[in-house]
Amino acid sequence: METEREKFGFTPTPICIVGEKAESMQKQIDRQISKSPASCKLVRGFTIVELLTVMSIIAILIGLLVPALSMVRRIAKDTRQKAQFHSIDAAMETYAGEQEQYPDSTIRPSTDGEPDAAPYTVGAHHLAEALIGRDFLGFDPWTTWDAKYDEADPCIYSKSATDIQASLDRRKGPYLNPESVEAFQVAQLYIGYGSVYPGNLNRNGTIDAARSPAPVLTDSYRVKTISLPNGKQVKAGSPILYYKANVTSRLFYNSSITLSPDHGDGVSDAEAARSIFNSLDNEELLKLGTIMDQSKPHNFYTDVLTGKRFNFYDAITNSKITTLARPYNQTSYILISAGFDGIFGTPDDIYNFSQ
Repeated sequence: METEREKFGFTPTPICIVGEKAESMQKQIDRQISKSPASCKLVRGFTIVELLTVMSIIAILIGLLVPALSMVRRIAKDTRQKAQFHSIDAAMETYAGEQEQYPDSTIRPSTDGEPDAAPYTVGAHHLAEALIGRDFLGFDPWTTWDAKYDEADPCIYSKSATDIQASLDRRKGPYLNPESVEAFQVAQLYIGYGSVYPGNLNRNGTIDAARSPAPVLTDSYRVKTISLPNGKQVKAGSPILYYKANVTSRLFYNSSITLSPDHGDGVSDAEAARSIFNSLDNEELLKLGTIMDQSKPHNFYTDVLTGKRFNFYDAITNSKITTLARPYNQTSYILISAGFDGIFGTPDDIYNFSQ
């Protein structure tokens, strides 16, 4: 049967949508379908194996990075220590220019360079006294280099109110800045100080009025917490060893030298005292052990029969001279830092010469 439209001559034609409108309609349909719950897509996560693999790679990278950072920090500390030695060297030259010689390093009291009677003022004490003075106010030329002996003299380092101005007028230096110098009393660094003169400050920062100040310069490997009289706490390093060369001597002993048989394989006290450098200058201090663990000995510790003095003399032997054993700095002085491990006589020690 004809419809009304066909009766009047209208023929239906199919609607065809093309072009941009068709694409737009298709996108709308796709969006509607995507909103349907049945069409939800599953999101895939990491598997356990993948997570473990990534974590393993991160752990390996950290394992490689941490030692590298530790090495960088160690190199930085070594560099800082060498810079400290450069500052001390400059101060020593200024001292020598005024005093016409380098500071004495002989252990006091002593007889012919050998220890006499405790308590001892050692080479490390002498270095600090020369460059900053025992009281950080400058060097007093009237010193005997023996802190215990000078206790009885009210004139030296102004212990008497009537002699303060005269003492200060005599002073030279300080050759290092007292505000920034790293210097502490032996009793601050060690629990027991044996036969070494302790100075006038205790480990808790209290002052011992019966004793005179007698600091030692310390290195830049700050590992021990020290209490000051004002209650402040700071970090301190190990004492810096100081040895002045005996320029009148031509004797030098190391492990390549055959010595007399009366003392085994080591260097006797008398031989050390006659040498260009006298190992006895700081041995009483070395007997105390390290500042962090006094039960741990130094490799320069005096032990004649086992030849440990040779460790000291071998360490300062100039490797460039092959005809006859000679030390470095044989006309001046030697400074030694215990280095990163705090033990004298190990490969990380720092010297004021290039080995």
